[in-house]
This record gives sequence, structure tokens and C-alpha cells, in this order.
Amino acid sequence: MAYLREIYGDASWEISHDLRYFRVQEQRPMQVVVPLTSSPHHVELNVQLEPNARYALMGLVKEINNNNEIAHEVSSINSKANHRGQNSLNTHKSLPTLLNYFSQNPNMFFLFVPVMVLYGVDKATAHIQHLIKWIMDCYSESWKLILCCQNDTRVIESVKNRCMVIKVDAPATHEIMEVLIQIASKEDFDLPMSFASKIANESKQNLREAIMGLEACKAHNYPFEDEQPIPLGWEEVLLELASEILADPSPKRLFFIRGKFQKLLIDFVHPKLILLKLVEQFLKGVASSSKRELYYWHAYYEKRLPAGASALLKLEEFVAKFMSIHRKSSNHREYV
Repeated sequence: MAYLREIYGDASWEISHDLRYFRVQEQRPMQVVVPLTSSPHHVELNVQLEPNARYALMGLVKEINNNNEIAHEVSSINSKANHRGQNSLNTHKSLPTLLNYFSQNPNMFFLFVPVMVLYGVDKATAHIQHLIKWIMDCYSESWKLILCCQNDTRVIESVKNRCMVIKVDAPATHEIMEVLIQIASKEDFDLPMSFASKIANESKQNLREAIMGLEACKAHNYPFEDEQPIPLGWEEVLLELASEILADPSPKRLFFIRGKFQKLLIDFVHPKLILLKLVEQFLKGVASSSKRELYYWHAYYEKRLPAGASALLKLEEFVAKFMSIHRKSSNHREYV
């Protein structure tokens, strides 16, 4: 996002979450719905969590390829089949270096060509990664791709070789502590230096994990205690869970999510945080007509959630209610 803002300005922060419909021509024509995050200059897709990622990739590429108003290249260099910029083969850059590099060389980028940001590329299937390679080979003048991953050794060589590799170093422990203390100050609560250090160390230099851990600790027990457990990794579990529910809102899914809810509650993740994170993800994946009803049921269950493991039944009840809403909305879309 820092890179996009450097290139496009504040417009890249005008984020919206929408449902996109893509027609699929396989054994029988059908339509799939994919939640996308976008701004006037880019679109984001998680190819790890989205089950219909390949349809979305193909649909987005066809849309831009069929558009006769593709902007002209601002650069005077020949960028054909060059996906990483001028003479950047085998070049590794840090993020600050890259931003400075492009600010001094603005003609290195198609200023009006849309950008596709793909998350979880290292955890995507080989089929999806080969599809990304094909898009790079065929549509590099129509799209620019930013592939995000945590471990680039899991990205196939034919994809990685076509990219400029940007290494974003993990923050140091003291830098994570500074961020946590700033958050505590802005939220107006006390965070002892020793407890901030404990969260920073247990997060293993993952800033987002540390912030989520602080949020979970604050919701579970405040004032903080030195021996207080620090829940980590709970946000990723809920992101995957929400993705599964949106893809398959069937009653049998309730059986599979019970165990994940139980583990989160045993790990001292506050039930209201679980509910809030689920609602945030559900709002990105439902039609606008369903959002008001979802807000209502969020408020309804938030007031009735008990503390601790006893919240399991209420969380399951909320998910069952959401599944019913989502199924009705999905069935209606099929006949529109």
C-alpha cells in the first residue's frame, strides 16, 4: 500500500469492498461471486483463501483486455515482456529503497495501468501459480501485478523469475514495542514496558500478530498481569473460517467450525473479538441488501455473549443465523 500510494497518491487509499460476478463457461455456464477489495487504481485478491480465485483472475484479465481505452505507456523504454522494471533482473530491493527509486524514476511505471495485488501467492495451488505466470506472459502491458507472500521459496521459479523481488524486513523487537506503546497511548490504557516486551518477543517479529495479541489481551484481562497468556494467530484462523463459511454456508459446516471456536475460546480469545472479526469479513462477502440485517444480528448477539468458553453456543447460533441470511441472498442472485 505504501508503494501504491507513492505511485498514485491518496486515491489508492479510497478502498471499497464489493461483490463481483464472473461468468464461467465449463460443462455448463454458471456464475460465481467473488468479494474484491479495490480502489480507482488497483484491485486486491487473496488467492489462498478465495475458492473461486482462478475464475476471478480470468474474469478480471478479460475485462481489462476487452477495454479499448487502455492508457498509453508513459515510459519511453521498451517494457515488452519486462515485468519487473528496467534492468532489474535478479534485483532485490528493500521497500524504502524501492519507493525512493520510483520517486526519482517516475517513467518506470505505467501510471495509468491498473495494478492487481495478489495475497497468499506462496500458499496458493500450483494451478493458480501457473495461471499467474500465464497472465504475466500475455497481459503484462494491460496489468501490473504485485504478488505478496511470506516465503518466496514456495513460489514456483517460473513466476519468481519474472518478478522484481522486494524484501520487506521484519521489524526489530524494540520497534514492535514502540508501536504497541503508541497504540496504548492513543487508546488511553496503560501498557507496562515488560508486558509490551513479552508480546513483542512472542510475536516472533510479526507486527500484525503483536497488535492482534495486544487487542486480545486487552479484551480478556485488563489491567495486564505478567503471567497473562498472549493469544497469537487467532486472526488468521478467523479469516480462514469466514472464507469457508462464505464459500459453503451449509448446516454441515457448523459441525466443522465448532472445534475452531472451542480452540480460540480455550486460548483466551474474547468472544466479542471473534464475533467482530467474523462480521468484518462477512460484510466484505455479502450483498448490500444483506448488510443491514447482518449489522442487526451483530448487535443482538454482542449484547448476549457470555464470557469464556460458555460463549460457544451463542457464536454457533450467530453463524447459523448468518448462513441462513447468506443462503437466501445467494439463491436470489441465482435467479436475477
